[in-house]
Amino acid sequence: MRIGIDVKLLRSNSAGIKVYLESLLDELQKIDSQNEYILFSPAPVSYPLSAPNFSYAISRTRLPGILWQQYELPKLAKSKAVDVFWGPEQTLFLRKPKGIRKVLTVHDFVYRRYPKTMQRSVRAITAYYGTRSLAKSDVIVCISNFTAQELKKFYPSIADSKIQIIPNGISQAATVQDPLPKEDFLFFSGSMEPRKNLRRLLKALEILAQKGVSAKLKIAGPTGWRNKAFRELLENSPIKDSVEILGFVSKDELQNLYKTCKGFVFPTLYEGFGLPALEALQNGARVLVSKDSPMQEFLGSLGIYFDPQDPESMASAIESLYRNPDKLIYSQKENTKRLDILKQYTWEHAAKKLKLVFENLHGEAK
Repeated sequence: MRIGIDVKLLRSNSAGIKVYLESLLDELQKIDSQNEYILFSPAPVSYPLSAPNFSYAISRTRLPGILWQQYELPKLAKSKAVDVFWGPEQTLFLRKPKGIRKVLTVHDFVYRRYPKTMQRSVRAITAYYGTRSLAKSDVIVCISNFTAQELKKFYPSIADSKIQIIPNGISQAATVQDPLPKEDFLFFSGSMEPRKNLRRLLKALEILAQKGVSAKLKIAGPTGWRNKAFRELLENSPIKDSVEILGFVSKDELQNLYKTCKGFVFPTLYEGFGLPALEALQNGARVLVSKDSPMQEFLGSLGIYFDPQDPESMASAIESLYRNPDKLIYSQKENTKRLDILKQYTWEHAAKKLKLVFENLHGEAK
């Protein structure tokens, strides 16, 4: 079987979905030596291929990514005799060359839930092409039960038989077995954009300062967009010296921040999965997150939850951690549960399930 993959996003610094695609490609190269994989892109990408059954098909076009996907990619896929094509970033080419089955990954429905938190161009592309890609796909892969429920809510006509739930994961080899002693700071990892809700987190820290709880915060990740309001609030905040913006950090630095923080705080308004929270759990951090989110699927009773719309609720959750130092380190029972949870969420598991989706689709077509 010949499997085509749209990898144009590997040209960008789009952290979340890029990690998703690279992680699955890493595992697919390890577990599948029989099927042939062709990675399509409108321009060269730096992701390394090590397996002999993986190759690139580079167009070197001047067309923007979405136009390349819609007008050039179908012809390229057909010319390479692709049997199954995977769109990992929520859009597919809408033309359907005869004989090609399509798999679409859906990460979230931000464009339906919080459209104003997206860049206008990204929102327009996702709303138009993403919606139509759902109808044109043969299998829709959702990265969490939460996302699958959102899909059914917004698009009730889509058959359940078309939906496959394949959760995101982590590399099991990097899992911290025994959490390290903690340092005096909270940690946030993610882009500084409106949906991540940093303005309310700052307000929560100000509330705590008034109560005599001095909580330092370190922020790592891309600058994002529309963060001017947050930066202005921070500049005029009485606790501005307690907040450190680190920007991009290396993988080793990121893991060290997870391992040593007093708590990982993720006040996001909306996620399809919430991978940073899983990474924090993997590295032994106590995790404080938004309630009624997909992160409850893997955190369960190990998470500390708050209302992301309410700074007081957020402050109360953080205060409970600071007032009870015994909460900082997982108990032996909690740590056993943590390790058991992490074994269920690995990129290897996800890749095996995705490979099975490809093979089943190809089998049906014969």
